[in-house]
Amino acid sequence: MDQLAALRLFIHIARSKSISSAGRALGLSTTTASRRLQDLEAALSVRLVDRTTRQLALTEAGERLLARSADMLDEIQSAFAEAREQKDTPSGTLRIMARRSFGLMHVAPALPAFRKDYPQVAIDLALTEETELAPGRGIDLVIRLGAPQDKSIVTHQLTSADRQLCASPSYLARVGTPSVPSDLGGHDCLTYRRAAEPATWTFRKGRTEQSVEVSGSLQANSGEVLRGAAVAGLGLVLLPDWMVAHDLAAGQLRRCIEGYEAFPPLYRAPIYAVHRRGEVPAKISVFVAHLKNAMALPSPLSRKSGK
Repeated sequence: MDQLAALRLFIHIARSKSISSAGRALGLSTTTASRRLQDLEAALSVRLVDRTTRQLALTEAGERLLARSADMLDEIQSAFAEAREQKDTPSGTLRIMARRSFGLMHVAPALPAFRKDYPQVAIDLALTEETELAPGRGIDLVIRLGAPQDKSIVTHQLTSADRQLCASPSYLARVGTPSVPSDLGGHDCLTYRRAAEPATWTFRKGRTEQSVEVSGSLQANSGEVLRGAAVAGLGLVLLPDWMVAHDLAAGQLRRCIEGYEAFPPLYRAPIYAVHRRGEVPAKISVFVAHLKNAMALPSPLSRKSGK
């Protein structure tokens, strides 16, 4: 027996003083409503309603059950309605975990406009350099490098996988501009990697691909650190379009080794926003759409080149 449904029926009966009226309110026949009331009384081992052919009255046990349960059921129904509203109306707290560099450069700047459009949604944003991120355990939305293989997760691509090899004008004036991958042996290459990872950059031109071991004065697990070091003239970096587009457009960085597709093998993927499959709350849907719209705006590079 569904005790919550039976309790709801009992309250309708108690308030309307009619089994048939309560049944109609809940889409039940009088016979079914009467049987379910009997089932509830049997489960509680107590009579709740005294019935005669002319009237219906609550027993003392029925009066006590009504007094204790009516407000509670109203609260439960209100909570259910609020939960359903969260699916259809953007509200509540949206908990996001994002890659640190992308979060600083693109998620955080998108928040003021989002909050203006959806003032009922509060944001709880955590930034990390971890790569294997997944939604769950209190996290609604994850913004990560690469798409997870878990089929229970929905992915939304936010960026391309393109990378740019670049350096500051001051560094290139001092050391020279590399034109082919083999030139990198004489350059200070600033690398994104962890201690056990090889410092390797891969170059592809047509069907030809070559990997080059690189070295330099700085390695870090933060793209922001490497970008700042490159702008300051410390060396060459190989970073995503979305991270260096403004610096390239402003002339703070310049591309090197044109005509090749270049990438660090372990960090080649696009950035994705991911969440669990199923009934998706409106707060997640509208934020993903907002972020995708922000990322779809023309980049400084495309505006400068007239694309």
